[in-house]
Amino acid sequence: MTTLKTVNATAAMALGIAAGAALSPALVHAQAADTFPNRPIRFIVPFAPAGVSDIVARTVGARLQETLGQPVMFDNRGGAGGTIGTEILARANPDGHTISIGNLSTHTIAPSVYRKLPYDPLKDFSPISMVATAPNVMAATAALPVKNLKDVIALSKTRKLSFASSGVGTVFHLAGEMVNTMAGIDMVHVPYKGVAAAYPEVIAGSVPLIFDSLISSSGHIKAGRIRPLAQTGSVRSPVLPDVPTMIEAGLPGFELNFWIGIFAPANTPAPVVARLNADTLRALKTTEVREQFAAQGADVVGTSPKELQELIRGGIPRMAKLVKAARIEPE
Repeated sequence: MTTLKTVNATAAMALGIAAGAALSPALVHAQAADTFPNRPIRFIVPFAPAGVSDIVARTVGARLQETLGQPVMFDNRGGAGGTIGTEILARANPDGHTISIGNLSTHTIAPSVYRKLPYDPLKDFSPISMVATAPNVMAATAALPVKNLKDVIALSKTRKLSFASSGVGTVFHLAGEMVNTMAGIDMVHVPYKGVAAAYPEVIAGSVPLIFDSLISSSGHIKAGRIRPLAQTGSVRSPVLPDVPTMIEAGLPGFELNFWIGIFAPANTPAPVVARLNADTLRALKTTEVREQFAAQGADVVGTSPKELQELIRGGIPRMAKLVKAARIEPE
């Protein structure tokens, strides 16, 4: 027999369960913030070692290890223009213990060059902060008889030239195709799984040209193994003051800077995102990080998560126009 007392007790229990369910997301987020981090951080780098994203990740990650008080374990997952490693982050547990480097290629160019991109750049990630920008460089093997972009254009009319990049759909691939379109030439793109794999063949002359970030190419430039011909930014980098921009070299309107940011999976608790953002900004203010970036031509840039999200939102349609103009067919 059901009594009024039983009914009241059941109703109270139901209300308690409902209230607990309603509060659970907030409680989970609060608990996550209180305990984060409680184990090592997995830092995915969706490119091969020694490239620009790898260098930036390891530079910033070393400082994060100090402020977070947990080991930072780097996990290079290169391939498909960075989309393989980026998809791994999108599917990771959103508790802040897995983060990744993302960049112009993975988050704003990829939607236009892959028909079935395995992630949504706007919906599948929690942006942490942009960390750096850097110009790209067009460079030639030392044996190639060219001194500037005009020489490349002239030479391309007498022989077939090829250029290397760190993969299909990367900003470096796009830069090369933009030169093809704007200069009216037809260099052949040779993609590699990371610039570390490309440089031996470029230096040997098998592939005479390369498009790369100033960060990862600076060592080869300083050693004389490759010759910089033009920069893709709107102004010359102080690291290469004698190398003209593409605009100065004869391609009006050519500007393609490279940015790099840090991301966590979507639905990472807001307090955890805030902690990662604060520690990233703290790392970017250190003298060591600033000097390391400056020595390689990169500019330190710290942003809020919202600012990085808006950069991506505005960048996707802009890159789509460039990809179309460069006649890159989606894969």
